[in-house]
This record gives sequence, structure tokens and C-alpha cells, in this order.
Amino acid sequence: MRCDRSFAFADYQILFPVHSASAPREFFRRPPPPPAPIPIHPASARASRGRTSRSFRCFRRILGAAISVQNSPPHICLTMLRAKETFRKMYSVAKNYCGGGLAASDALSGVSALGRSLKPSRKASRHVVPCRARSFMQCSLGGGSADQEIVIALGSNVGDRISTFDRALRMMKNSGVNITRHACLYETSPAYVTDQPRFLNSAVRGTTKLEPHELLKKLKEIEKDIGRTDGIRYGPRPIDLDILLYGKSHISTENLTVPHERIHERPFVLAPLVDLLGSSTDDNVEKSWHSLAKCTGGFFESWDKLGGESIIGTEGIKRVLPVGNRLLDWSERTLVMGVLNLTPDSFSDGGKFQEVEAAIAQTKLLISEGADIIDIGAQSTRPLARRLSADEELERLVPVLDAITGIPEMEGKLLSVDTFYAEVAAEAVKRGVHIVNDVSGGQIDPRILEVVAELGVPYVTMHMRGDPSTMQSEQNLLYGDVCKEVASELYKRVRQAELSGIPLWRIVLDPGIGFSKNSKHNLEVIMGLESIRTEIGKMSLGASHVPILLGPSRKRFLGEICNRVDPTERDAATMVVATAGILNGANIVRVHNVKYGVDTVKVI
Repeated sequence: MRCDRSFAFADYQILFPVHSASAPREFFRRPPPPPAPIPIHPASARASRGRTSRSFRCFRRILGAAISVQNSPPHICLTMLRAKETFRKMYSVAKNYCGGGLAASDALSGVSALGRSLKPSRKASRHVVPCRARSFMQCSLGGGSADQEIVIALGSNVGDRISTFDRALRMMKNSGVNITRHACLYETSPAYVTDQPRFLNSAVRGTTKLEPHELLKKLKEIEKDIGRTDGIRYGPRPIDLDILLYGKSHISTENLTVPHERIHERPFVLAPLVDLLGSSTDDNVEKSWHSLAKCTGGFFESWDKLGGESIIGTEGIKRVLPVGNRLLDWSERTLVMGVLNLTPDSFSDGGKFQEVEAAIAQTKLLISEGADIIDIGAQSTRPLARRLSADEELERLVPVLDAITGIPEMEGKLLSVDTFYAEVAAEAVKRGVHIVNDVSGGQIDPRILEVVAELGVPYVTMHMRGDPSTMQSEQNLLYGDVCKEVASELYKRVRQAELSGIPLWRIVLDPGIGFSKNSKHNLEVIMGLESIRTEIGKMSLGASHVPILLGPSRKRFLGEICNRVDPTERDAATMVVATAGILNGANIVRVHNVKYGVDTVKVI
């Protein structure tokens, strides 16, 4: 497109085509933004009105040029008519930029010849940062074929809240939102209107090609499809979807404000938002997001002012894990997972519980001793164990699983399946299992990630290098800083799970005691759980908050330290390392001797 006229407006150029085969979609081209925004104080803005005549004249020239092309060919006139909304928004920003010195009558007199349908927009704030105004202009004019990073908040307190969230995520994906990260899940007290059920809140981070108002329209359509209707403001609702952040933009229109105007007073919004940020602000998008906060320290400082981590676990706001028909607050106490091996070759109790009757008896014992979760495994993962096929594993698992789910003692208890096969996970969940525990973190059968995402159950992803046949090789035992490397490699498993559709609020981390680690490594990991969380927090604060499962029970390294060849004689040592793990942040301990495990948890 050849342009014969161009005028500067603030930091934009407006290009008027006079020889074009078809009407262009955009008039604006924004040059690269300045290195950093320079805030304009209101007093300075007022003082500078006398110095803005040049910008004022420039704006008048733009309008004059617009009028001068009225008599251009029809396609040019059509383009200009379609641009009237553009001029409305441009006027609003120009008025702000000029400190209010631009008279509406002057501006509109020139545009009246285009149809007299242009009306002044809602008066913008004088607290305008030039670069923010530019961002607003860019996103408003739809110059965005490029993906924009966004944050969307979710809330619900009516009906099956978890199912509603799952449905909303699927509909967002189908509407042009590529979800890349999830926050943790929070159960919160209602705000403003307090006489209503408790809310579930979270947020997602992603990318979209949708313009801000197009995105808003899609979200409102999703809310309507799910069943939201007009009601009491801040009252009960099946779903609430809000745009918290959109690219680097500061948006203020009649029906959309970004950042969301009440972010800073709402813990149930700030907590999920902070989850989606790294502890480092090197990323340019995150830097711009923090610059939009009302605190000099960005959203981190805003969160700290509301109490930060000190308020998590209170009646007002709790992190929860949706499992079965309940929400687990794992901060209340450490959960005990009892082990039920259906294998002939497990290192500790192989061959003891293969028969259905024996498995049922052991399950009843574990429950009577206080197990919160029963973890059933039909495939040995000890070093050099022969790998079963999915069919062989199911042949062992299904009869026992069907019998166990039928006993009354299982009422209110949770079942976990220890498998790395997608097919086994799907069949187990179909038969009543609540949690999938994958020692490979999706590396042996990558299909398991998408299957678990569809199943909508919690997923335990564990750290291991290689597989059980290679995990203890010399190469796989090479570490520089074992805690840092475990954190980095474990976070990669988390990212794969999230990108496959498993929300962060359904992920549990297992550092893999005894897997690709020698005795020294195991002890360093157990004592370094907090440092592992810290390292993960540098990549995703949300991921650093998810539950950690620790499985040291009767492992070989305990026998080496205590000179106990028989695994059943390692229960005392197991409780010692479980204690250390709990004190360093473990939320679930996986043990063979549940009675000792429950006593240990109670004492701690």
C-alpha cells in the first residue's frame, strides 16, 4: 500500500491510503516503545497544557486530512467510515495526552463530515502513562495477529464447582485461548455479599490472538453457556471469568478495565495471579505486568500487603486438592498413604497379596491403622525388574480392585493406582480409583498425560532418570547439585503435564527417593525438600506450592545405613526419614507400616 499522507500523533503514525486496491484493515503502525514508561503526575499534566499546542495542532491536522479524503474513491470512503470508532478512541487518548486542553467541539467538528456519528468516549483518567496509552491504542485497533499473553481469573460457588472449572477450561481452549499455566486452586470465603456459599478461585495464563473485547465477548458467552444469569452483584454464580491482564496493555473502556480494577483488594484474585508469576521479573511481559500494579514492588508487594503466605490455610483462603468428591487441604496435616503391592517380585512384600482374599485383608488392616490413601500397584518398579505389558498389569489389578472397592471399609477413603501406563490408569479410574501415581512422570508412556487430563483426577508425577532397568546406571547417578537438578527435571514433568491439560491444582510432586539416586542423594533430597520448592519457585511460584509426596519406606539406602538386610526391619529407619521429610515440607508420606506412619504424623 502506497501512502501519500502521514501525520505523527503522539508516538503513532496514521497512514492515509490514496492508491489501494482494497480497503486496509488497519490505519495505525506503532514504532518500537521507549525503554521504560515515564509516569505523568497530574500536577505536571496540568502545568504542561500550555506546552501541548503542537500535539493539539497535529491532531487537528489529522482530522483535516481525514476530511480531505471524503471525495476519494468509494473504497477509501468506506474505510474511513469504518474507522470512526478508531477516531473516537484516538480523540479520547489525545485529550488525555493534552491534559484536557482539547475541546470536544473542535475535535468533533472535523469528523462530523464523516457521518456525524462520532461521539466523545468516556473521559479518560489524567493519570496516563504515554506507553500505556499506546498499548491501549494498539490492542483496541486489533493490530494483533501476534499472540498476546493473558491472565484469566476463574471463580465459582454454585453447583459442581470443579466440573464447572473443567468445562470452562475446555470451552476457553475451543474459543481461541491457548492455556499454558494454571494457578493453584483456592477455596475462599465470599466477599462483599457474605451470605452465600464458599467460592473456588483460580487463574490461568495463556496466549490468544483474540483482541481484548473479542476475548471478553467469548468469556461472556462461556459464562452464559454454563448457566450464569444476571443476578445480585457479587452474589452466587456458577462461573465468573475475568480478564486480569492482557499483553502489556492498560485498557480502560466502558465495559473492560485491564488490569482488573479490584485486583489489589482481593486475596482470592491476587493469590492465583501471583502463582502464575516467576520469582524473577526478567521476562519483559512480567515486568510490564508488575509495572501495572499499584505498588512499586509489583503484584508481589500487593500480595504481601494483604498478608501473603501467612493467610493461606486460614478460614478466608485455603489451597485445596480436588480428589474424589472432596477438597483436601493438605496444610492441615500430613496424609498417610498405605502401600498394597500385588506383585510377586516387589522388594519388600512381593508375593504376599496377589490373591484377592489376602489383598482385601491387607486393605482392611491399612484402613484400620489410619491410612488416608491406599496405593495399589501391580507392577514392580524395583531396579532391574521385568516390565509387564499393560494387559499383564491389568490382569493382576482388576480382580483385586473390583473386590476392594466393594468393601464397606473403603467408604470415605481414597484409592491410588501406581502405574505408568495410560490404559491401566483409564481402567483403574473407571473402576473407582481417585489418583494416578506415575513413577515415570509420563516418560514411559506419554499418552498417560492426556488420558489423566481427560479423567480429571489428581496426578502424582515423580522424578526418575531413565526407567527402572536403567535408573541406577552410572550416568543416571551423576549430579552436581542434586536438589537443584531434581527440581529442574521435576518441573519439566510438571510443564509437560500442564501443557497436556492437567491443571496445576491436580498435580502432586514426588522427588523419587530411591529412583536414580544413591544413599547420599536420597538423604540430601529428604533434607532439601524446601530448597527443591525454592528452586521450582524460580520457574513457577504456583508449582512450588503443590503437595509433595515422599516415599522412603523400607528403601535399600536405609538398609545400607542401618545394616538391615530384611526390608521389614527398616520401619524404624523409615519413620526417622519420614519425620525429617515432614519437617522439611512433605505433605504425604507413602509407607508400608501405616500404624507407625500414623503415629509419626500425629507426634509431628
